[in-house]
Amino acid sequence: MSLPDNTRREEAPGPSPGENWNLPNALTFSRILISPLIVALLLKESRRRNRLAAAALGVAAATDFMDGFLARRQGKETRLGQFLDPLADKICISSVFVMLARRGRLAGWVPGVIIGREALITLFRVYAGVRGRSVPASMWGKLKTNSQLLALLAVIMEEEGKGSGTLRHAAVAAAVALTLYSGLDYILKSRRYLAPAEGG
Repeated sequence: MSLPDNTRREEAPGPSPGENWNLPNALTFSRILISPLIVALLLKESRRRNRLAAAALGVAAATDFMDGFLARRQGKETRLGQFLDPLADKICISSVFVMLARRGRLAGWVPGVIIGREALITLFRVYAGVRGRSVPASMWGKLKTNSQLLALLAVIMEEEGKGSGTLRHAAVAAAVALTLYSGLDYILKSRRYLAPAEGG
């Protein structure tokens, strides 16, 4: 007698290290490597360095789109990728927020909110992973990441001492609001993410 389908899925071996190391995951990891470059560019105030930092951040955003697109298209979605992708976003975005606050471009509490939320959700993902569950990125999480990227670009590209800062303030306010709401969304759905697999 054959086993039920859900039992066969549970006994299927996980991906091997070779399967984990694929193009989508390599693109995700490259986002972590780009982060120190952006930080270095933002150490000093200059129009040229700001533009290069914005361009590097744009490349990081492009890898964020491409890794998910390729993983789905090539059928190479892995648990490592599901964990590494949001982690790479957090490292890249949080480090840039800190640098901009250090330069006085942002209030100090802004990176505090961003990093606090990211640390909380990362711990939740780790806990879920220990229990054999994965927490995929939600729609609100993706909107949060996009809003943070737009806010960072707005702050970086705004020349210091010029303009009213209306666009920058609006972009940062939207990013903070989505950051808090997306974190609350994960917390409210925590039971669903941690529920035992059907048939387990």
